[in-house]
Amino acid sequence: MELNRMPRQKAKLPKYHYHVSGQARVYLDGRYFYLGTYDSPESHARYFALCKEYQKDGCKMPEDSSTHPSEDATITVSCVTAEYLEFAKVKYAKSPGEYSKHESLCDLLDDEYGDLPAVEFGPRRLSEIRDLLVATKNRRGRHNTRHYINQQVQIIVQVFKRAVARELVPVEVWTALKALDSLREGETVANESTDREPVGIEAVRQTAEHLSPVLKTMVRIQAATGMRPSEVLRMRPIDIDKRTDGVWVYRPNEHKTKRHGKKKQVPIVGDAQEALEPYLNREPTEYCFKPEESARWYQEQKSAKRKTPANQGDRPGYNKRTRAGESKPREYSPKFNKDSYRKAIVRAAKKAGAEHWTPYQLRHTAATAIREALGIEGAQALLGHSKRQMTEHYAKESLDKAIEAAKAGPKI
Repeated sequence: MELNRMPRQKAKLPKYHYHVSGQARVYLDGRYFYLGTYDSPESHARYFALCKEYQKDGCKMPEDSSTHPSEDATITVSCVTAEYLEFAKVKYAKSPGEYSKHESLCDLLDDEYGDLPAVEFGPRRLSEIRDLLVATKNRRGRHNTRHYINQQVQIIVQVFKRAVARELVPVEVWTALKALDSLREGETVANESTDREPVGIEAVRQTAEHLSPVLKTMVRIQAATGMRPSEVLRMRPIDIDKRTDGVWVYRPNEHKTKRHGKKKQVPIVGDAQEALEPYLNREPTEYCFKPEESARWYQEQKSAKRKTPANQGDRPGYNKRTRAGESKPREYSPKFNKDSYRKAIVRAAKKAGAEHWTPYQLRHTAATAIREALGIEGAQALLGHSKRQMTEHYAKESLDKAIEAAKAGPKI
């Protein structure tokens, strides 16, 4: 009996190997590609560049690809970007959106100058990339803003800084790129970004009437504390320290300034404490706010408002798909993400007939209210805007100010 065997699948990331010649090599699409001296920065950079090309073309390599680098082969821009992306995968492992931004920019560099020797990429070519970003529209059909373009240019400079650190290019390349001045207001046709304004408390209250209890609690806590949306989404019982003086202190496991060695401490008092308490009755490492609970509440509201009798039409848990046996239980994420939170707020605001607003505006609303009540120091303490490294004494002083500021936070 003849067995039908599936062909062996090609490896998406073939291994980096040592060869007796002292070179590194990789096996791609039926051929060995030699990379240069084994374990050298150049060989690793070429390896990542070849693997990226291999994956981009559906696990195939062009027929005219050279399998042996010449003795004077230089490191190209594509080698620099490929090596940087491997570094970025680790650095932004918990920020897929940030990694995607860096990946898109590296793809643009490859498309424009991938085959160019990296030592020849200077300020003039960087300026050409910037001009391209000025002329390009984003996914929403809008031209990029000047602030965004300057950020993108700085990322490119970071890419070459990493190449210098890996000894792929001389330091003069990075120094020259830094010589390109940032775009300034009035000196370019790039759009100007608009400042994010605080949202009025009345608009928040109108919106809250159309939110699930879970989402409404998140809004109450954010308005009272001025936290970033991501910090609210990550709240867990294990991160809440209940002090003997009645103040709760939330210390996020992950936050924006953690990589700079700063500590984040958010006092939970008054309205925020009252709103949060029912959501602490969970496993210590579970997230307080679950999308499944919010979705279930919305479904219950729809069922309560239905006009069709319960014994007619689609009954809860029983519809055409389940009758056919094709439906699977919906899987929910263990926590909200910033996009799902924002979309829920925008939909509820529209339904309420309130002004359009997003969760991040609540941070500005809290900052405005606290600054008016207690001054700039209180707002800085609560929002975590310290610009100098905290000593243990300064951290204690800042927390005391933050507790005082939290008591002055707005209530929904």
